[in-house]
Amino acid sequence: MVEQKDSMTKSRTIFNDLDASEENFDSGITEVDSVCMSCFKNGRTKLMLTRIPFYRDVVISSFACDHCHYVNNGIESANRIQANGVRYKLIVSDPKDLNRELVKSDFALFKIPLVNFEIPEGTQKGYLTTIEGIIDRVITNLEADIELRKEIDPDSCVKIADFVQKMRDLKDFKLGNFEVILDDPSGDSFIENRIAPAKDPKMSVNFYKRTVEQNEMLGLNNDENIV
Repeated sequence: MVEQKDSMTKSRTIFNDLDASEENFDSGITEVDSVCMSCFKNGRTKLMLTRIPFYRDVVISSFACDHCHYVNNGIESANRIQANGVRYKLIVSDPKDLNRELVKSDFALFKIPLVNFEIPEGTQKGYLTTIEGIIDRVITNLEADIELRKEIDPDSCVKIADFVQKMRDLKDFKLGNFEVILDDPSGDSFIENRIAPAKDPKMSVNFYKRTVEQNEMLGLNNDENIV
């Protein structure tokens, strides 16, 4: 009986289910020294292999440099690029929707049509966040931009401040319900279905065949990198 238990232990996957509890989070982290791309001194990268429920295995990374305080977080699929692209459309109608987990790959386009907001594909590294997390990130980045522009371009600061307020109103549902669109030709992005495995009435998920141009963008000249 003991031998059977040992055999089962050895065959377990190295990818653990995503778990925010402190004891499980710390136990799944690997730390390695790595060069900071800002100051070129040694920094520290933390890697965690994890499985997101109803999605797939991913590698979450977090880099920090104690010398220049540069930080960089990211997420990558542990699998090869998917056979099809994927497009998510979600109606956000309550605070619970804001807390839905979201994986945005390097190649994904993210849009909120109600406020004409868009994050184009290829402009950001992949990351794991929530709907609210993306909105908060936009607000934080734009507020920092306002401080930089105050003296050199005060007119644009007013427009940016107006948009920041619009994003705050969006998050507080003062603009009503809103739609988010996540379109990823690599198929590696994801929006959480809170009632999975049941169908989510607020969300549509459509898989589509990539165009030749999209395959070229992904570096796919043949089928070797496709699941």
